[in-house]
Amino acid sequence: MAKVSKAAVAASKPAARKKRSSSPDNTRDKILDAAEALFGERTFDTVSLRDITQHAGVTLALASYHFGTKDRLYADIVARRAMVLGEMRRERLARLEAEGRLTTESIIEAFFRPMFEKMTEGGEGWPSYLLILAQLGQSNRWLDLLHDNFDPTAELFLEKLATTLPDVPRPVLMRGFSLSLVAMLQTLSKNRRLDALSGGKVSADDLSEAYDVLLRFTVCGLEGLADMKQTKGKARARKI
Repeated sequence: MAKVSKAAVAASKPAARKKRSSSPDNTRDKILDAAEALFGERTFDTVSLRDITQHAGVTLALASYHFGTKDRLYADIVARRAMVLGEMRRERLARLEAEGRLTTESIIEAFFRPMFEKMTEGGEGWPSYLLILAQLGQSNRWLDLLHDNFDPTAELFLEKLATTLPDVPRPVLMRGFSLSLVAMLQTLSKNRRLDALSGGKVSADDLSEAYDVLLRFTVCGLEGLADMKQTKGKARARKI
């Protein structure tokens, strides 16, 4: 066997070090993924940083280094996928407007469709993320997170809906849109109440069928809000 000189060994070490240093450091993503899975399965208050680091297979010191606090980690989890959703939604809306195809249905579909696509094709992290979003909407605790990550895009969609539903007062439209978000999250969470209510004839897992129903339900509901103005006017007239 040929001997390897010390010089050759020494020359090979920098290259090896260079190779290792150029490999991507995915520690931050590992922590985010682990935290997302645990927060989705449980809740913010029942998951500790130690739980997360054990799940991720990293030290507690690394979690503190990358995120500082559990609150900061949670905020980064929400922002990470919110950015993806926001871009997809705005791109679809801009394309509709450029093509002159803005209708109530097309606007709502541009808002709903990205989340459904990610739930079915985006990878295992998205179902956990959806459960986190459902938790965010159940209290006023995380209003700042929702505002920072979702409100700018939601307001843009509301502006476009106001052009296709000019007879719906803005406060009423905002209430209707807010209710549609609740229906969307309920559908995507695959709540088993539907399975029980139908005796197993309808499955919450069938997101394709659920999407069609949700879209039609939302569009008809929003368009029907225009009737409220006339109904209230008639009610006032009867009182007089």
